[in-house]
Amino acid sequence: MRKQFTSACLIAASGLLLSTSVHAAGTNIQRGAYIGGKAAYSWFENDYDNLHDHHDWYGGQLGFRFTPHFSVEASYLEGKADLRYPEAGEDKKDKVLNRQPLLSVRYHFADSGVLGFEPYVGLAGGEFWTKQTEGNGGDGLRHRETVVGPELGLQRRFLGRLLLDVGARGPYSIDNDRWEGQVYAGLNFLFSVKDRQEPVEEPVEEYVPEPQPEPEPEVVTREVSESGTVAQFQFDSADISESQLEDLRAAARFLSENPETSVTLEGHTCNMGPEEYNLQLSERRAKAAAEFLESQGISSDRITVVGKGSADPIADNDTREGRERNRRVDAIITGTIEETR
Repeated sequence: MRKQFTSACLIAASGLLLSTSVHAAGTNIQRGAYIGGKAAYSWFENDYDNLHDHHDWYGGQLGFRFTPHFSVEASYLEGKADLRYPEAGEDKKDKVLNRQPLLSVRYHFADSGVLGFEPYVGLAGGEFWTKQTEGNGGDGLRHRETVVGPELGLQRRFLGRLLLDVGARGPYSIDNDRWEGQVYAGLNFLFSVKDRQEPVEEPVEEYVPEPQPEPEPEVVTREVSESGTVAQFQFDSADISESQLEDLRAAARFLSENPETSVTLEGHTCNMGPEEYNLQLSERRAKAAAEFLESQGISSDRITVVGKGSADPIADNDTREGRERNRRVDAIITGTIEETR
């Protein structure tokens, strides 16, 4: 019998060690109670005259899981067995009624498991009641023994409310110095269950500095005095060709954007021809440029027209190229402008 019990314990212990290496929790219970039925099978250590046959037990249990790792269970089993008297002959038998109330305290490996089963270990204690029938050496009285022993088991929850419990225990009779080996299986109904919640990591709030306000743009004013050639002309002509309008358009945009400015348009000629004629021609050239600026929305009050004749050349009048450069209108823009920094 000891070999059988030892083998059962080794098998259960091997399953327990294997289960702790695989993460697959089987009950997911934070707290809850259960009630159910149980069947068991026992081996007795027969070192006294009258021998118990191996026999089946049936009963029930009521348990409470008060943390994910700890629970208590009160169970009750009973079963009839044949009690044999070897000294009296093979046919000398008697019926005996055995009962076993137990209280178990268990530790559950709630974070480990295998194939969906959750392992546990525990310590069971209670009594072993035996009542023999009268006659054949039986007195018809109930005999009590105090028993205590280890438990190894596996549990699995399914269909939400059902809990399967299988395991092995080894109750030891303190009064008679005798071991019993027992394997059991129970099916329980769960109630008042609170499931375990997976830990939720608190989100780490990333520090984001508040955006700094954009600095207010600084507006400054300054005096301006800029000059440049804005148009070129053919010999003895005051007409502005389309190719000569780009610089005049740029001058018009600048004047529009800076209303506190004004422009002086100076007309010029080369040294060919009488000076009096050249003065008139240079003024006509300046007026032609002014008319274009006015067509671009520049008020005539901001435009001054001056004819310079051939008095202010910018190139050598003795060459053709120089005379072409001197036939021109210069724009001189003065006033106050605002700039953003």
